[in-house]
Amino acid sequence: MAGPGAEFIGSEEAREVMDVLESGYLFRYGDPRNPKFKAKVWKFEQELAAYSGARHALAVNSGTSALLTGLAALGVGPGDEVIVPGYTFIASISSIIYARAIPVLCEVDESLTMDPADVEARITPRTRAILPVHMLGNPCRMDRLMELAGKHKLLVLEDAAQAAGASFQGRKVGAIGDMGIFSFNVFKTITAGAGGAVITSDDNYYARAFGFHDQGHLPNRQGVEVGQRPFIGLDFRM
Repeated sequence: MAGPGAEFIGSEEAREVMDVLESGYLFRYGDPRNPKFKAKVWKFEQELAAYSGARHALAVNSGTSALLTGLAALGVGPGDEVIVPGYTFIASISSIIYARAIPVLCEVDESLTMDPADVEARITPRTRAILPVHMLGNPCRMDRLMELAGKHKLLVLEDAAQAAGASFQGRKVGAIGDMGIFSFNVFKTITAGAGGAVITSDDNYYARAFGFHDQGHLPNRQGVEVGQRPFIGLDFRM
């Protein structure tokens, strides 16, 4: 069954889609001097970043892609352990496996989000990151989790796929940790049918995320770049 976002698709959304189709420019890139190029992906990223209180937002093609992009941007890789709640959608775990890291499952508490006490009990010398999941719109106890991350020098990638718009102690989820991700598939509160996004306030993580999501390119390239790529990326463009 579709989520609440799909229930509110109306004439406004239809106009936005037709605006893109009629422009003839369906790619995220284009000449900003050409009035036919709408740059809607770029504008969406700017608005999402401002709304979330993050410096950067990067639109991708799914929440799963956002998770894998976030892990790659943070440098999580072979041999690293990532603590993730056992109660979550499978992508929170499969993305860790595809990053060639090791998911370490922790318990949830009565909030149905990860239990900070159990997280601390599962930290080992190989732990690299914590992946809190804000389940069913309910934020994790980010104050305690960030305290643990600081104490043990761990990275934090927030999975806010199910919690776009939620806040914790006055801060939007996704913008509290080092990076955060969202999903916009048909089951989510905000939907584009499919899609996702990564947010961060760290310039280096943003540049790495952008490169990973688009064949290693630097952010907001114009035209076709050849060479000078920091690493090999994939194609997760929105």
